[in-house]
Amino acid sequence: MGELLTQLRKDNMQAMRDHDQIRKGVLSLLISAIALGEKEKGETLTKEEEITYVQRELKQTKDALAQTPATRQDLIDETNQKIAILQSYLPKQMSEEEIRAAIEKIMAEQNLQPVKKAQGVIMKAMMAQYKGQTDGKTVNKILSTMLK
Repeated sequence: MGELLTQLRKDNMQAMRDHDQIRKGVLSLLISAIALGEKEKGETLTKEEEITYVQRELKQTKDALAQTPATRQDLIDETNQKIAILQSYLPKQMSEEEIRAAIEKIMAEQNLQPVKKAQGVIMKAMMAQYKGQTDGKTVNKILSTMLK
């Protein structure tokens, strides 16, 4: 059993004791996703693989928030709580300035010009180097503003 999965189970037990239904729901979902991943792989997942499941769940929750009508403030508040819980299990996310600096560093290392043609190469390098610290959507948005 992975390190993150063990922590999630402990936190889930605490959420049950505290009668925190939202936290319990989010943690139960993560636990089942990671446990299923381990079962499919047939071995314990690495920390990076476990974090991938947390990121996937975070992305789905953010998409759900985007679909929520503005008139349903109760759902918006609940979804924001879920997002905060999920983010607490991820490594510190890079800021926009850090992402810009990382992109510039990769462009300098690989002698790439700031043109749209290089976007795929830069994205691939960024996601490989900074996996778990940022998401592709954010990198793509920043990269689009930097390239001509």
